[in-house]
Amino acid sequence: MSADENLIGHHQEEAQQPGKRHGKEVRRLQKGYAAEASPAPAPPSPEPPAQSQAAATPEKVAVVAQAHKPTATKAVKVTFVLFEPDAKQVSLCGDFNGWAPGATAMKGHDDGHWEITVALAPGRYEYKFVVDGNWIPNPMAHEHVWNHHGTLNSVIKVRA
Repeated sequence: MSADENLIGHHQEEAQQPGKRHGKEVRRLQKGYAAEASPAPAPPSPEPPAQSQAAATPEKVAVVAQAHKPTATKAVKVTFVLFEPDAKQVSLCGDFNGWAPGATAMKGHDDGHWEITVALAPGRYEYKFVVDGNWIPNPMAHEHVWNHHGTLNSVIKVRA
């Protein structure tokens, strides 16, 4: 299907004169030609009739949209581990969960390490652990950045 056939709406006809409206491409429609593909497409008219901007009615103006195929981004399972043997409660917070302290509770193990596996889309994320109410960066992270609070966030880069 060509870009001219990707007209928004159900009863639209072949486009003639391109223009711009609200930052999107707009085309005037001419009666008599179907925009959708058919077994025997009608030939386009050699010269479109001249129309003024004022003569256009809302029913005869359509926005042409690019047909984008949604690309499914596969999530990658990432395991976060923190050794805090004296902690009572540990959670993972970051820009992937809205920095909500209680959103991603980690599971404690008898040997003192805390662990959680989360599915993340490929990208770069900043995060911290919350250990008994105290926000701490991951001491094992390969990268840290300063945040607007003047403390460090850990950084993880997830690749597909």
